[in-house]
Amino acid sequence: MKSESLKILEGEINYKLSRIDFFNKELQEWKKQKDDLYDRAQRRLAKLIDETLNLLQIINLEEPEKFKEWTSIFEKLHREKKF
Repeated sequence: MKSESLKILEGEINYKLSRIDFFNKELQEWKKQKDDLYDRAQRRLAKLIDETLNLLQIINLEEPEKFKEWTSIFEKLHREKKF
């Protein structure tokens, strides 16, 4: 994989991780509210986790050595996805 492509991919992953953090914080604040915003935030969070896992799998296929840097995040997101 070209280094420029890898940088773009890592930038996208970092962006999605920041959005995941944002939605996790928001959902904790909305925990007692069972409204449409809460449900949409849960769906968006699940979608972000899936997208991030997919991008990390691409790195794993294309750059297995580089993936080692992301392994802990990959495992954490995998655990989070199950809940």
